[in-house]
Amino acid sequence: MLRGRTPLGWLQLTQSKSRFIVASSGVGFAVLLVFMQLGFMNMLFDATTVVHEQFATDLVIMSADAEGIVPDSGSFSRRRLVQAAGVPGISDWAEIYIGTMSWTKPSDGTVGQIVVFGVPTDVRVFANPKIDAQIPSLRTAGTFLIDEGTRGDFTAFFARIAAGEEPQVKFAGETMTAIGTFNIGASFGAEGYAIVSRETFLQLDPSRHPGVINMGLLTVEPGRNLNAMADAATKAIGATEVKVWTMPDFIEVTRNFIRTNSPISTIFTFGVLVGLFVGAVIVVQILTSDVQDHLSEYATFKAMGFRNRYLLAIVYEQSAILTVFGFVPALLLSFLLYRLVGAAVAMDMIMTWSRVFWVFLLTVAMCVTAGTIAMRRIYSADPAEVF
Repeated sequence: MLRGRTPLGWLQLTQSKSRFIVASSGVGFAVLLVFMQLGFMNMLFDATTVVHEQFATDLVIMSADAEGIVPDSGSFSRRRLVQAAGVPGISDWAEIYIGTMSWTKPSDGTVGQIVVFGVPTDVRVFANPKIDAQIPSLRTAGTFLIDEGTRGDFTAFFARIAAGEEPQVKFAGETMTAIGTFNIGASFGAEGYAIVSRETFLQLDPSRHPGVINMGLLTVEPGRNLNAMADAATKAIGATEVKVWTMPDFIEVTRNFIRTNSPISTIFTFGVLVGLFVGAVIVVQILTSDVQDHLSEYATFKAMGFRNRYLLAIVYEQSAILTVFGFVPALLLSFLLYRLVGAAVAMDMIMTWSRVFWVFLLTVAMCVTAGTIAMRRIYSADPAEVF
């Protein structure tokens, strides 16, 4: 239908350069808004579950109503972990204490909040080799590892640690010594993270009973089915207040909870819809105006015997042009803004190619829908009335 045809859509759009720029900018603004809303929403998901990926475990035991690996995810008796560890096929286990504690920021002396993990020092807990190699050093009482991604300007503090110094700061009123760093990054619910030994954690939080933990890790022997082992561990525990998941399943549980229960997720989704609506309105306005300006030409085509689908192809051509000229600049600008926003909030904001693909399809659908709406005037145009 388009082969060998004069590019009427392109010629009509570019006849008025200002209108073409306004239309492309409108599409680009909508695309940029969609990219940013999706970026913020996925940054929320990624920042919430990036902690999960740090642990070297096959199965995780949490409170049955846990929403993620956060201080308020609930606690349970260490006895439940011991029961699960007795299941045949479990090769190792570890208990984790999690809590939010105050600390004196070394940058300006103000008091902030930081999430602290209390871990055993005699078993492998973290998948990150850099963290795992430093865990034995935490056997010295009053020592901790600090997250380089902690929100704030701690460049000088981290430089001192890298140089071999052991600067001291206050944690929950106790003087603590920084002996190393790692990198997880801040999240919406935490300014940063610190890791201490199990014994140091209980020293910092004397109200915590040693037999009450926040998370249990289970390592499964190679070759075992993880889902079957999770079911067996749950059955061995025989209690409804805790549950055993594979780590991938628990990550998905956390994401689904945020997606369905978090108002932030709803806000970002609404922002995506608003962006598409704004873009569609702009394109409809531009194409409808263009159709109206060239209504006599379209009527001439109809009088000559051209069918509506040929005229629709012209409008769709304009939609495709606006899609490309609006999408590409918005994509490039989004890459830049992702980097700037990520650096500003100390969180990773990553552009994925699957997101690029789906946003492009949404942009095409938006412009095609707008073109279809604009075509209604052509469908109803009567050559006899126009002339």
